[in-house]
Amino acid sequence: MKKITLTAVALVCMGLAGCATHYADTPAPTRFANMEQPKLQAARHWQLIADNFAEQMAGALRDQLKGRAVYVPQPEGEQLFVEGFRELLISSLVARGVPVAVNEAGSLVADVRYNAYAFHPGRVASTYFYGEASALTAGLWALGGVMVADLASAGGVSAGLKALAAVSAIEGFGWVSNEALAGGRFAGGPVPRTEILLTVTVVDAGRIVARQSNIYYTADEDAGLYWQRNKRGANSVVKVFGDCAAGEVKCAR
Repeated sequence: MKKITLTAVALVCMGLAGCATHYADTPAPTRFANMEQPKLQAARHWQLIADNFAEQMAGALRDQLKGRAVYVPQPEGEQLFVEGFRELLISSLVARGVPVAVNEAGSLVADVRYNAYAFHPGRVASTYFYGEASALTAGLWALGGVMVADLASAGGVSAGLKALAAVSAIEGFGWVSNEALAGGRFAGGPVPRTEILLTVTVVDAGRIVARQSNIYYTADEDAGLYWQRNKRGANSVVKVFGDCAAGEVKCAR
């Protein structure tokens, strides 16, 4: 009887995140709540984010223009993504009735800032974790074990196995609906190691009047569109510090 009771208590601690202590020398690192982030995989996605930026800018500049136009600088030698985004942003602004100038004189300037970051490739392969329901059921099963003197004779084991079998069927359905069938909500493949930070800042006479920043994943196999600067009429040269393919965190173009 004593052995079974100790086992049940151990199971309870497992079900309650390990019976963590109330005291520690240092703060415990925690994870952020699960969230979603778009993954860019086509030029159509570039257009969608340009539309989003233009929509926000049009609203923010409604009372700032005062008969003036917005000028979007288009320097050469940018990454293909940045060049494409600038063109799409101009089209989206015009489509929303925002006047766009072809030169800077007397205009508000919309400056596009862009950065790409490469993280360690060994990140979690999926943001959807199958097994959470199973863990919950196992925890409830462990808590139920405390209330019976003999787990085996009380039928606790068989009841728990049936519950786990039922949950396995549910999670199997979840996997099929989210991953196996076409049109699932989450992007296929592992979590990309490359993320980009895109910012559009509108300046009027040295004063920021509108600003928006967004972060996106990019497909690792399309790195050339986001890392390499486009040198017209010449071959692009990319300087890399560290072996990015081997898992170095810091890469520089």
